[in-house]
Amino acid sequence: MVILLPLAGALVCFLWPRRSVLWGVVTALGVVACVAGLGWQVMGQGVQRYAIGSWGAPLGIDLYVDGLSLLMLMMTALVGLGISVYSSGYFDRKTAVVFWPLWLFLWAALNALFLSADIFNLYVTLELMGLAAVALVALAGGADALTAAMRYLLVSLLGS
Repeated sequence: MVILLPLAGALVCFLWPRRSVLWGVVTALGVVACVAGLGWQVMGQGVQRYAIGSWGAPLGIDLYVDGLSLLMLMMTALVGLGISVYSSGYFDRKTAVVFWPLWLFLWAALNALFLSADIFNLYVTLELMGLAAVALVALAGGADALTAAMRYLLVSLLGS
């Protein structure tokens, strides 16, 4: 849920742009609640491993939660909630329509990064984060923002 909820929120914000601010903040609160529930589960039952689709690591996606990944998820949830609350009043309507799906997609990629159990999935989530970050950098729309976004994209492509 920690990965799927921001993805679902991004899809809802994309499909219903008039309510994107509301859905973005509701999704942020939901992610915080899911991370708290995951923390409760890890504290009670120990390290958690989940194979998506019941496929193992060589062919499928393994998600792994231990104390460190839980700490990173908690920090991301708190900072993400702060960003979401602040952004709810920061952007004008035209920019908010574009911001919320990108921000929630970035948040889902961050959560997937912290839950990844192998190098391939780490690489995929880093690339997804890079794509969302480039779009968010270009969100301002000026020549400087577009130049910075292109530089970011080129550096991330050369680094991968």
